[in-house]
Amino acid sequence: MATIVVREEDIKEHVALLVQRANRFLPLDVYQALKDARQRERNRGARLIFDILLENACLAQRSALPICQDTGIDVVFVEIGQDCVLEADLVAAINQGIALGTREGYLRNSVCDPVTRENTGDNTPGVIHVTTSPRPGFKIGILPKGCGSENMSALRMLPPSAGMDGVCDFVLEQVKAAGPNPCPPGMVGVGIGGTMEQAAILSKKALLRPIGSYNARSDLAELEKRFLSEINGLGIGPQGLGGDITTLFAAVEAFPCHIASLPVAVNIQCHAARRAQVHFTGEKWEFIEAVHEAGEVSGALSSLLSLAKPLELPLSRQAISELRAGDWVKLSGKMFTGRDQTHRRLCMLLDQAKPLPLDLANQFIYYVGPSPAPPGKVIGAAGPTTSYRMDAYTPRILSQGVLGLMGKGKRSAEVVEAIKRHGAVYMATIGGAGAFLSGCIKACRLVAFEDLGPEALFELEVQDFPAIVINDPEGNDYYNMLRPG
Repeated sequence: MATIVVREEDIKEHVALLVQRANRFLPLDVYQALKDARQRERNRGARLIFDILLENACLAQRSALPICQDTGIDVVFVEIGQDCVLEADLVAAINQGIALGTREGYLRNSVCDPVTRENTGDNTPGVIHVTTSPRPGFKIGILPKGCGSENMSALRMLPPSAGMDGVCDFVLEQVKAAGPNPCPPGMVGVGIGGTMEQAAILSKKALLRPIGSYNARSDLAELEKRFLSEINGLGIGPQGLGGDITTLFAAVEAFPCHIASLPVAVNIQCHAARRAQVHFTGEKWEFIEAVHEAGEVSGALSSLLSLAKPLELPLSRQAISELRAGDWVKLSGKMFTGRDQTHRRLCMLLDQAKPLPLDLANQFIYYVGPSPAPPGKVIGAAGPTTSYRMDAYTPRILSQGVLGLMGKGKRSAEVVEAIKRHGAVYMATIGGAGAFLSGCIKACRLVAFEDLGPEALFELEVQDFPAIVINDPEGNDYYNMLRPG
């Protein structure tokens, strides 16, 4: 057996390429699955969402923008063949590659200390899993994991008596609870067996499988088909706005477990099911995934805007009073960004009776942390983040006169009540369509909290920015109207 020498600089270089490739080029199987789902979808609004997702993928490929502004925390799977000799500090080389690819690709730095919340500044470290293999060669796979979907994942230690019916119930429970938050339709990875940590790793590794590539074990393949059918029977649909297709594929990986245990993990992936893998055989490095060819712009935005009511920013109470849950709107004017840390800072200033960096009265806050703007661009990818993370701060912010909020996903009952009490409105825009939505942003100006990086407070000037009313001033909730109970 010939020896394959794997050098540190080559690892760094190819990880940097993988990070950029995964974030800008949707795998061909994912793109084709979205196209096929669009054809099968009977709901008119859901078909329009599919058109936007497909157009977003094409825009990202043709531009210097990532598919989604949340370019994720990089989960890295390394497979080392027995014929390989590493002339490298493997972990260091991978993290150097992540940092390089993030910088060169104008990707967002989303990794921070879990206690201080201080950003590491280069999207490292990655989460790295290393295995050996009897197969020849050296393989690296990158799975950028955005946390709109990652936060919807879960693990449960079931009793063996639960059986596969219990496993299925748990999977459906998680998908239903996640609803619109993970930007459906994507993939669902399920890990069964092993131990607590092994089940979780299996569920994530399952997401590396191409859509439609069923497990080689016939019983697991049947389980995958069952999951897919029952998940799509929930009616959640694209973006949680109703429809036939809630997930594109369910992939199951299994491992032997203790006789007293049945560990199950569910890892949900968004519609931007990003992944990239490369294989080194000793002669050359070859990318494993084929990527789709960017087509012509479909005109999805024009179709969406034709359904929408024009709405000028900043808002007026009169304009808001006429909005109802389910209305599509097109926003024009100035809005402000605000994610978790900006909200925390604003509330701290209020607690300390210190002046705020802006007057919040009548303002509209968009929950977004854009990716860096490449040369010649006003802003990077700029899609919404998951709104429930701001729930702890929202009643306080609304009390300062804010009239409009926008992100993606459901709000708590307390927040819905506060929106009604203050005569405000909450809207959702298209999650994961960061390249598409950035085209509606005409200017971006830093206002405050520069040290927070992507979580800083920015002023955006927008034109015909699409959104749908979820919670109106009457207390209606569009998600609940679609799926009562």
